Amino acid sequence: MRWQRVALLAAAIVAAVVVAVIVVTLGRLDSFVKSAIEQRGTALTGTPVTVGAVSVSLREGTATVQDLRVANPSGFTAPYAFELGAISVRIALRSVISDPLVIEDLQIASPRVTCELRADGQSNIEQIRHAAEHPNEHAPSAATPGAPRPAAAATPGRRLIIDRLSLRDGEVHVDARAAGGPDRVETLPGFELTDIGVKQGGATPAQVGRIVVTALARDVAIAVAATQLERYIGKGLGGQAGALLKQGGAGAIGKGLGDLLDLFGK
Repeated sequence: MRWQRVALLAAAIVAAVVVAVIVVTLGRLDSFVKSAIEQRGTALTGTPVTVGAVSVSLREGTATVQDLRVANPSGFTAPYAFELGAISVRIALRSVISDPLVIEDLQIASPRVTCELRADGQSNIEQIRHAAEHPNEHAPSAATPGAPRPAAAATPGRRLIIDRLSLRDGEVHVDARAAGGPDRVETLPGFELTDIGVKQGGATPAQVGRIVVTALARDVAIAVAATQLERYIGKGLGGQAGALLKQGGAGAIGKGLGDLLDLFGK
């Protein structure tokens, strides 16, 4: 009958539209993820975050992020504070359509950190760490013109559980020349965090970001302590890391980070 043919035609059109939407969405998924990382990263650190490229495979449950860079705060000379060469992610496919999203493994390979100390005793790493731990204090001018807008952080986003997060093969460029100290490159100790977000049933992206930034700041402090440069830069690290560095060196810093990680399931 004619109405049956019309119904079949309508169903075919709807199916074609749905397929087209899925194809277009999947085709733009990489750019969506790239934009989200840049916007949320900028809101977290208070300074522009850029990403070179993102590749997402829903079929394999994997993603890679290339050349994630965190710009230096104003008042420092180096262009970037953090340069994370390659980030690889493996997602639990069963959690893709649920909340929280479960990330089985997240690896950060070959990061480069530039720890710069100004003549007034302030360091770029301390400023970024402080911005991550006190997001409401971000200055409106933190991002440069044309950079992703921090307002994107207003929405908490999907909650996350990360089974394992590791950083390896990194280096830290310590530049304390403005304070009368040396300019040298040292090895980052690296770290591994497990069960992030498990205790509270998932952590927000901002909470995960704060964990990573704090752990990186801890690693920088350990690298500095190992080279006996703390007399130049310990005061510049400030906050928890700087205080612990003065009190007990690298071991105390590692222990002090535990209180923060306890909040997120380690």
